[in-house]
Amino acid sequence: MTDRDADDTAQDLALLEELRTMWVTYDPPPPDLTATMIAAVAAAGLDDEWEMLTLVSDSADGPVAQVRGLSTSRVLYFNAAAGWSLEAEIDGTDVKGQLLDHPGDMDSVEVALETRDGASWTTGVDEVGFFALTATPTGSVRFAVTIGGRVARSRWLDV
Repeated sequence: MTDRDADDTAQDLALLEELRTMWVTYDPPPPDLTATMIAAVAAAGLDDEWEMLTLVSDSADGPVAQVRGLSTSRVLYFNAAAGWSLEAEIDGTDVKGQLLDHPGDMDSVEVALETRDGASWTTGVDEVGFFALTATPTGSVRFAVTIGGRVARSRWLDV
């Protein structure tokens, strides 16, 4: 930082302090402004929370099945606040499942698998809600279901 930059920064800070003092003196904020703003910001996220997919069942949490075979699949079952549910199976690079109990048009539905590093794989569903996609999920993933422009996402899961 040059001396000129430091002088400009000091002048900017002095001007901001002078403006703050003026506003506090001549037009002070209402006493409940802070609490009202905190409540408003908290309420703004309610739609996102309401549209959260809730994990109901995860085969990784259950007992290991005593069967022969090399199955590495993981079965997940989610409920949405809107009343529909999503059943998904991750088996290596194959991700498939079904949207259940959705009474609306299946043409407006998209299912996505997202990773924390920004990778995403998206597909539509068929007329009965089935979907399949090929992905390379690693680390933490979540499902996102878009229905008519509204998105419901699951919490992050480690695969």
